[in-house]
Amino acid sequence: MPDGDLVGRFTRRLRLFDSNADGVVRRRDVVAAAERLVRAFRVDTHSIGAERLRTGYEMLSLALLADFGDLARDEVAVAGFTAALAADPVRMAGLGRRIARTDALAVRECLAPVGEAVKAEHVAEVIVVLGAHPGHRPVIQQALERDGALIRLATAIRPFADHFAGTGYPGLYGRA
Repeated sequence: MPDGDLVGRFTRRLRLFDSNADGVVRRRDVVAAAERLVRAFRVDTHSIGAERLRTGYEMLSLALLADFGDLARDEVAVAGFTAALAADPVRMAGLGRRIARTDALAVRECLAPVGEAVKAEHVAEVIVVLGAHPGHRPVIQQALERDGALIRLATAIRPFADHFAGTGYPGLYGRA
């Protein structure tokens, strides 16, 4: 996918939530991402970190539904999502910020026990748990290593924000 294909980047990210690959993302698919992260990274289920993850993805699911979905069916059709984003760049920018904040939160909460700075391979593992294909881990890791070997958790939002702004990190969620 070309570096400037913003709609493609957003569509790729939305498809990571599509648990049964039917072209429809259900609210429960988005919320389940938080539970997968809590389990995979052994975040204490009763901790504030686990609650932040759950709340972050719950709020993202509600925003996706409100802006792009069928509220009665609790789902977002990928085709409708793509068309709506292509027609409204302002909407795209707002959604990009929301997704970047939520995915950066996942990195911070899941990798906090590792330390203040983590390797790109650790961040790639979070992205794989979010739904990226495990075989794409090297592509994701390479995208993250462009600025050096370590990523500071305090600035973990940068790769995600740049990805959704179209200014870098094209392989952040794997190959298209």
